[in-house]
Amino acid sequence: MTRTLGTLLLIAVLLSACAESTSLRPATPGAAVSGEVSKPGAMLAYAHEVGFEVAPDSMAARIAAVQSACNEERFGTCSVLGIEQNTGDYARASIRLRVVPAGVEPLIALAADGSELAERKTSAEDLADAVADVAAQRDLLQRERQTLQGYVERKDLSVSDLITLSQRLAAVESSLHQLAQEAANQRRRLESNHLRIELRSNVPYDDRSNYSFADLWDLMYESLLDGLFSVVEYGAYLLPLVLLVFPFALAWRWAWRKATGSARRQSA
Repeated sequence: MTRTLGTLLLIAVLLSACAESTSLRPATPGAAVSGEVSKPGAMLAYAHEVGFEVAPDSMAARIAAVQSACNEERFGTCSVLGIEQNTGDYARASIRLRVVPAGVEPLIALAADGSELAERKTSAEDLADAVADVAAQRDLLQRERQTLQGYVERKDLSVSDLITLSQRLAAVESSLHQLAQEAANQRRRLESNHLRIELRSNVPYDDRSNYSFADLWDLMYESLLDGLFSVVEYGAYLLPLVLLVFPFALAWRWAWRKATGSARRQSA
């Protein structure tokens, strides 16, 4: 009896765990991509690229919804880096964002709006060497700044030495400012994810390979007219040149014949 109760309890626990795991699955295919956070001690900058095939007339609204959510920081700190849209037979739209990891999943789900995820790519760039290099440069420049400031405070410096030290100190301060900006950019890349969402048309492209005879005739007729117009246009450009060259050619021929005729008479 005790063994039977234990078995029933074990089955109940397993069923509840299965039900719980089922309820935690993402509701939409687009929400399957989540943001990534670098592990302690790691210096990884994550980037995501996702693609969806959607109706062309819905692209603008989807991109606008993602842009609005990002600008309002609805899902956390977010910045729009770029938007591209083009219409036609190959309609496409894309938006690039820098967002905190927690905002990646809801922004993708917002762009998907129930559409199937066509492709995804997640990559990470190791910034450990770059971060260490910036830190080493900052440490070196800070020590140099401290040394220069000690020299500047001396009372036995000449004016020329003081000017040289001041110029070098200004250069060090400028380099430290640039390194601070680079360090801030690295920190931003480490603390956030780069996200690119691309939307492509789900309408098959019509290659128009089945032309009718009437279409071919119209195309040939238009090409013929274009060719005639081009010939007339080039002829109009060459006509003034012909009008100038032709009289000159006649005069040259008359002079040549006269000169050769005189030479022949003299030789005779």
